[in-house]
Amino acid sequence: MKSVTVGLLAYHEEENLKVLLPKIISNMDSLGVDYEIEVIDTQEPTDNTEIVCQNFGVKYINQETPGFAGAQKTAIKYAEKELFLIMDCDGSHNPQYIPEIYKKYIEDDCDVVIGSRYVKGGKTFDSPTSIIMSKTLNLAYRVCLGIKAKDISTDFRLYDTKQLKQLELECVNYDVLEEILLKLKLNKSNLKIGEVPIVFEKRMFGESKRQLIPFICSYIKTLFRLTAMRFKWLKHFVIYGLIGLLGAVIDYSIFSISVGQNIQSEIANVMGACCGFAFTFLMNSFFNFKKSDKLFKRFLSYGSICLFGMLISTAGIYLLKNSLNIYLLKGILLVFVSIVQFVLNKMITYRN
Repeated sequence: MKSVTVGLLAYHEEENLKVLLPKIISNMDSLGVDYEIEVIDTQEPTDNTEIVCQNFGVKYINQETPGFAGAQKTAIKYAEKELFLIMDCDGSHNPQYIPEIYKKYIEDDCDVVIGSRYVKGGKTFDSPTSIIMSKTLNLAYRVCLGIKAKDISTDFRLYDTKQLKQLELECVNYDVLEEILLKLKLNKSNLKIGEVPIVFEKRMFGESKRQLIPFICSYIKTLFRLTAMRFKWLKHFVIYGLIGLLGAVIDYSIFSISVGQNIQSEIANVMGACCGFAFTFLMNSFFNFKKSDKLFKRFLSYGSICLFGMLISTAGIYLLKNSLNIYLLKGILLVFVSIVQFVLNKMITYRN
């Protein structure tokens, strides 16, 4: 049996905690495992949450960085048990599901178990607008991040504490929930996520702290950032393409000017390619891949790959210059050679 830290994030939740804590204690006692409960309050207390914690004998901690994610990170930092159970403390997450979530984690050998609103048997009492928005966000994140779970925007979850502590989290708001799942997945490709159906209930006391517009904007921004994190090669490819485009402009301009000066087209091609090469190497090394160590070795590798590309484009011009317009031919060869060079540079020049 694995020990559990129960983390509760509180923001003016004194009245809710008075009702919730006895239920959590009762359900944790029924498991017969070693456990602790920690309540993460705001940096500056807004009510008597600390006194409530003292009355029930649970740990009281003030969050160390701002935002919802700051509270999450503080809870993770001070968790001392093998597993970490996080849940809302507004009453929307009923503690009666704790034993089932724990059982799912142990019996199915999961890395994460989610108390889910959207699997069979789950239900939510959110407003229709909130449900539509939630399901839309879940679908977008699920597809873009490749996470196999129905409800990835809820924080009723049981994790392996050691795995959580290895993460460097950057989000500030509620989107940290998706960031956690993606980074766990990146650290462990065969990450196993289980889901237990729950009824997501209305909060008992107080009002929701979510602000709709900042909430949506934050999620959209994070979707792009996390997708780029999942597909690192795509981010590098886009930047490589933009740098390559600037390099191509330099290459093409010198080529055109040289041809206009009656310099042999093959020689003009070499001149343009050399200038484009120097520009793209420096930009990719210092800006895109950010690998400025072993610069001479990388320079030789990059140069060899560019030379290979130059030979392809020069041979193409030599063989096809009488069949196609010389400027159109040069443009086609630039695109083809750029793709080949990106793949080779990613695999060889800038490999980790």
